[in-house]
Formats: sequence, C-alpha cells, structure tokens
Amino acid sequence: MQTARPPCQPPTVSPASSRSRRARRLLACAVGVAGLCVAAEARAKPTGPRAFCETYADAPECMGRSITCSKCHVSTQPVAWNPYGGAVLAALGGAPFDDGVAAALVAIEDDDSDGDGLSNREEIDLGTDPGDPLSQWMPRPTPEGAANPSYAIGEYDPRHAHKRVHLLFCGESPAHAEAEKFAALAGEAQVAAIHDTLAECLESDFWIDEALASLAHPKIRPVKALGNDTDVEIGGYRITLADYDWDYRLWQYVLSGDRDARELLTAPYHIDRDEAGNWQKIDGTIQNPPMKFGGGQPLATEYRAGMLTTQWNLLLNVMFAALPRVAAGHAYREYLGLDLSQTQGVKPVPGEPLDLDAKGVDAADCAQCHSTLDPLSYAFAYYEGIDINNIEFTGQYRPGRPSQRIPGWDEAMPEFVVLGHEVASLVELAQEMAHSREFQHNLGHMFFVYAVGHEPRPDELDEFEAVWTAMPADGFSANRLLHRIVDTDAFGIP
Repeated sequence: MQTARPPCQPPTVSPASSRSRRARRLLACAVGVAGLCVAAEARAKPTGPRAFCETYADAPECMGRSITCSKCHVSTQPVAWNPYGGAVLAALGGAPFDDGVAAALVAIEDDDSDGDGLSNREEIDLGTDPGDPLSQWMPRPTPEGAANPSYAIGEYDPRHAHKRVHLLFCGESPAHAEAEKFAALAGEAQVAAIHDTLAECLESDFWIDEALASLAHPKIRPVKALGNDTDVEIGGYRITLADYDWDYRLWQYVLSGDRDARELLTAPYHIDRDEAGNWQKIDGTIQNPPMKFGGGQPLATEYRAGMLTTQWNLLLNVMFAALPRVAAGHAYREYLGLDLSQTQGVKPVPGEPLDLDAKGVDAADCAQCHSTLDPLSYAFAYYEGIDINNIEFTGQYRPGRPSQRIPGWDEAMPEFVVLGHEVASLVELAQEMAHSREFQHNLGHMFFVYAVGHEPRPDELDEFEAVWTAMPADGFSANRLLHRIVDTDAFGIP
C-alpha cells in the first residue's frame, strides 16, 4: 500500500538520490525549519534575518556573510533556542514577532546572553554569535620573539604573496631562480611583479582547465551516467541525455580574459574550442549529435539565459517537474549565494504561494519560504527538463508547457518575481540576478575563499567588502577581482 505524502513534501522528480536530497534541502522550510529569530509562539520565523539586518545593517552577517538560523536557534525542528534567541523571546513579551522584534533586539544589546564576557552588541559588531560562548574571535596578535627568517610575520609580505600566487593560480611553486629574482626587487617593483605573475597565471592551463573548472562543480553537478562520457548503452549506442562540457566551457570563458562575469547568467551564446584549444563563440542553436538524445544546445537564442538554460542544467534541475522549484532554488543558491533552506534571501511576495500544483505549500509552515521560491519557479516552468513522451524536447522552451502541466495556471496568471522585482520571463529574471549586489557578493565570496582559504574573518571584512563592491568599476571582470584580492592583507600576511 502506498503511503500518502505528508503536506508540503516535494514530489519525487528524479530517480537520482542526490537530486532528491537537494530538493528536500531546498524545501526544508516547508516542514517547519523556517526561521532565524523567534516569535512568541513556538515557531521559528523566516522573517528573522531581514529583521536582524534591518536593525544591524553594518553587522558582518548582513554585509560580508549570510545570516543563518543558528544566530538564535540550536534547532528548528523541534524549535529550540540558544541563550541569545531565548533572550529575544523573553524581550518580545508576547508581542507579535514582526512588530516587536526590532525593539527586542535593541533591549538586550547590553546583556551578555552566553556569558563569555562580551555584550550581545559587541559580539554582533565583531561577527561572533551572542548565543554561543565558544564563538569567539581575537584580533591577530602582535608578533613577538625573533624575526622569521622566511617571511615578515604580521604584515603583508610580498615574497609570501608571490609564492601563493604561483601555487594557487599556476599550480606550482616559483622556480628557485625566479624566487631569487623576485627577492632582489624592492617596494613597488615587487608589487608589480606579483601582478605580472598573476596575469600570466590567469591564462595558464592550470587555472582555466583545473582550478577554475573545479569552482564550477557545485553549479554544474556533473553526472557521468547522463553526460556525454556516459557508459550507459542501449543497442550498442551510448545514451547521452545532455553534455555538461558546454556548461564548463561557458563558465571558463566568461570568468577569464577580463570578460563580464554577468554573462554567466545572460549569455545568449555557446562556447566551444577549436583543435588548437582557442575559444570559439557560437551563436544560435546546436543540434544534438547523431544517434544521441541530447548533447547539443537546441534552445533558441531569445530564450537563453546563460548557465540557467543550458540543456544540462534544465535536464538535471527541471527533469520531470511541472513547477521547477529545484531549478529555481539551485539558481538562487549557486549564483546569488542565498540558500532558502537556511532562510537566506527570504523575500515574501504578497499573495504567494498560490500552490498551483497542489503540493500543500500554502500551509502555514510552508508559505514563507514558498512565497519567495514559487515566484522564482514560475519563470522556469516554460522550459522542459526531460519529457518521457518526447525525449527531443529536452532543454527546449515550450510556451504551452505550464498550461499543460499545471492545473489552474491560465486562471492564476502568476507573476514572476526575483529579489522583489517583477519580471516577464526567465531571461529578464536572469538579468535581474546578474545585475544584483547579491550576485557580485557571491562571486567575490567564491574567489576570496579560494584565494585566502577561509571565510572572511571579522578583521578581513572591510577588505572583502572593498573587493567585491569594486566589481562594477572593474567591468565585472573576475581577473580584476583576483588582482584586488592578492593586494589584501588577508592574502598576503603569513
């Protein structure tokens, strides 16, 4: 006997277990794990992050990081609070959450909720957690003792930065002769040499084909069994459903050569390579290879939105879903850095969710997250993942698809909304994303963590903010972003 699906549980849209896990994660808020700070009733509230950041706009979580449930909670299912969250709950005194949370936060600023010797406000300003006594941070200590024979400890050391550039972007240490030549330079000459080395490394095979490609893995999520290098055969023919090499090439092309990084989401073209390894930009459609179900790029140019509409992305993240919530959540997380399962980027749209596919997402515990997720998902509904009745529709735009697959679509005429902006299509949605501060921040964060090796620390947040907010002035070039990163103390202090 088949067990009835609990309310709000996402439908099974793929046999792949990894995709099912990701779908459950994206919709975790639909079963009650939906909040940061607290309400008078025993329920977490997804409007908490917004309220916190409206109160503390300069807090690290609101500028250089992303705030999560752990600021106030030790668990959201069942709901349980850490000392700081409990103090907020007490300060609310039974008042409605959205009306009283700002005053409650301010009321407990001078308290030391976790008993670690710092007030709640001091911890908020530092970027540590006022509800966790083990969440502490101390500024970098002043070096004591004999000088380090290799590097200048506690200050930007050009020799250290030069070696790191070689290792991270060329994939190898500098040769002894080159290191000796660099050491003989001084002052601005060393700085110039660091940037000359970086420019050379950013054109290397290691950076473009290995390091840069590895940064794309979470965005593309290659699955060999479905891709062009599949081992699956039927009747002597390999069954390719889509070719994710197109995705990697677009990623590598856009994020190299001083190109505009926003074209990750706006590119109407495809990228190939000739026999010599040179990039080739291809306009228009690319037919699937003979005797294969997929592997080309059949989507018409006017419906293209960079990485969001490749045949592979639509196959993997839309698949059989009528309303592609997984595709929308994946885009929101990977390109804006906003994970709805962590209550990041919750921006409720009035009147949503409509629950057009009757999955129960308009239930009280589901509505907050889905009032953000579903208006994103509507724009993806015109794109076919994989149609079991006609495999050639994979990765295609089909104007009648929502009406055919989603009861009530025509009557509802839902609005497409991203980051509070209404758009008319997935192409416009991608453009809105690409021009957002969230996109800039996410890209800057990805490269900063790669280069520095850790999340921005409290004493590095000013540098980090200066780096990613300079992207518009730098033409949204990933290369120029990296040149700025190697100048930071976070990169150059041993």
